[in-house]
Amino acid sequence: MANTHYLSRYNRFIDSLRSQVIDGYCEEHHIVPRSHGGSDVKDNLIALTPRQHFVAHWMLWKAYGGNMGRAFFMMSNFGKYGKVNSRTYAMARKDYSEQVKQQLAIKPNSYVATAETRQKMREKKLGKKLSPEHIEKVRQSRIGKPLSDEWKVNLSKAKKGIATRGLGWSQSEETKRKIGEAQVGALNHRYGKKHTMETRLKMKLAHQKRKKQILADEAQLQDADGNVMTDAKAYVASLP
Repeated sequence: MANTHYLSRYNRFIDSLRSQVIDGYCEEHHIVPRSHGGSDVKDNLIALTPRQHFVAHWMLWKAYGGNMGRAFFMMSNFGKYGKVNSRTYAMARKDYSEQVKQQLAIKPNSYVATAETRQKMREKKLGKKLSPEHIEKVRQSRIGKPLSDEWKVNLSKAKKGIATRGLGWSQSEETKRKIGEAQVGALNHRYGKKHTMETRLKMKLAHQKRKKQILADEAQLQDADGNVMTDAKAYVASLP
């Protein structure tokens, strides 16, 4: 059962700070505590100075008691400052904030995982399927970001040969049979449909291009005089 006196004081205290603008260090506060059903939505968050944050949690402790006492205890008992009041807490938090800024200025993002650690992390993720939500988040995070030259080279290497069912890879006879059975009659996604003339033309041109490339490979890139050509594209272009 909440203490209505302190709960009313707390609500008035928060309402009086909703429009304030803090110049300097501030802390994010949940107006309705998460332990009492509050969430991380914008309307339930407010920026407070360290001293205001301390006072807010004191009021919540007086209003609800119980688990709110733990949050207030953690704020009022820490480190070299011992048992503190709101003023001391504000000074300590400001001091801490400045120390963190100085540390990050000297060594920004200084942690670098070793090769062994990266290998362990990779092995731990093997076999795990990503949820559609996670895949979509990753896709959205990559939109508009240019790829580095190193990334492009690694991506190209990963897509060559057996890794992408390219050179040297072939399906088993059983797999071919299953694919064929799964595409018979109405099971085929093209069942009852016809390609447009435009699509047929594109397919024809693509087939001709592949045929020219095969001929180039079989002829070992030899021109009309029997000389070997080092530029495959030039050779294919010279074919009738």
